[in-house]
Amino acid sequence: MAIEEKIDHRLEELHGSGFEIIDGQPDIRGWTIKSHSGKKMGEVDDLLFDPNSRKVRYVIVDLDDNELGINEDRKVLIPIGIAELYSKSDQREPRHLDPAYSAYDPADDGNVVYLPTVSAVQLDALPLYEKGRLSAPIEMAIRRILEPAAHRNYDQDEFYHHDHFNDDRFYHPDHYRNKHRNH
Repeated sequence: MAIEEKIDHRLEELHGSGFEIIDGQPDIRGWTIKSHSGKKMGEVDDLLFDPNSRKVRYVIVDLDDNELGINEDRKVLIPIGIAELYSKSDQREPRHLDPAYSAYDPADDGNVVYLPTVSAVQLDALPLYEKGRLSAPIEMAIRRILEPAAHRNYDQDEFYHHDHFNDDRFYHPDHYRNKHRNH
């Protein structure tokens, strides 16, 4: 008898869900995703969210036309707390505040999602994302690739309490960094 992988249907893609981005937050679908070095990693295809909590959990990344030498045209998931959002209208200039963002230039880059801690090797190792096929083992694989020292247990009630899913880091990265530097 074959063992079937339990598919988690708690998360949905924003497109076609009947939900919308809340007022005041940008719709990042179609935005370029760049690495710490400023190379294009892909593009935001969609957002994967929990309709019960109304929280975005993952950015769906389309790796097509990346500048990292990853030849596959596929989609992968990046937890929302790993990504950082910068728009041309931002008053922040992270390249002057933090050397980790030296590749960001608002005048040239405009609206960009940055993955400052994700390497090309990690991105290439992420499992293929297939709509409707997300499972606990796939989510744990993503966590182990992006954080090799991650816990091996999957607790459905606690899984999204990890910093990888802290949407303050995405929508308000300066606030998050400053708040935690002082403690």
